[in-house]
Amino acid sequence: MTIVQRLGRAAAGAVAALGMSVTQAAAAGSWTVSNPRSDGSFSGVLKDGFQAEVEDVATGQRLVCRGPRSRVRGSMPSGPYPDGAGLGTVTEFVWGEPGTGSCYGPLGTTFSAGSVSTDMEFSADGYAGGTVTGRLTGVDLAFAADTWLGHCTMRISGSLDRVTYSNSTGELSITGGTGLTMRDVSTDGSCMGLLNEGDQVRYSAAFVLDEPLTVTSP
Repeated sequence: MTIVQRLGRAAAGAVAALGMSVTQAAAAGSWTVSNPRSDGSFSGVLKDGFQAEVEDVATGQRLVCRGPRSRVRGSMPSGPYPDGAGLGTVTEFVWGEPGTGSCYGPLGTTFSAGSVSTDMEFSADGYAGGTVTGRLTGVDLAFAADTWLGHCTMRISGSLDRVTYSNSTGELSITGGTGLTMRDVSTDGSCMGLLNEGDQVRYSAAFVLDEPLTVTSP
């Protein structure tokens, strides 16, 4: 092998190594989170003028909640992330309190709701114009309502798509999110046949974070 050939091979190897290094560096910093809280937590309240809503797709019946008693809490620590998988965790959804008049269901019933799962993982799959899009997995929420026929309880669980976060407004939103199913619906008739086992669910809500995060991706 001539000196020229050896130099050519060495140069090619250096270029390949440099290319791999650049690629790895880009992958290592493909997502960045800046959280003003040192413990990595976040919290937010239902956006003024908006409502959190669960809709039974089969029956069209809705569970709706308004007002500042509805909140979200979670964790998304500052730092670089290699990709959008597991970017953060939602640990709690809170929907109002019974008797406050802010949460209601079919035929004028009032209800409350809370998280069963404390490990709802948020994974980002897109970024444009300062807005992150993604989905929540491991969602498990419990609902309870006092109806004319007794105490109606149920859970909705599964994954939730159409989740967005806006850096400019600090809003965490779900708009007509699908992927959830009604489970463990009361079997004593207290849910009046309006909310049924196995029905698919659409979920919508918009929360404004108390201390906004900044999430970016090149």
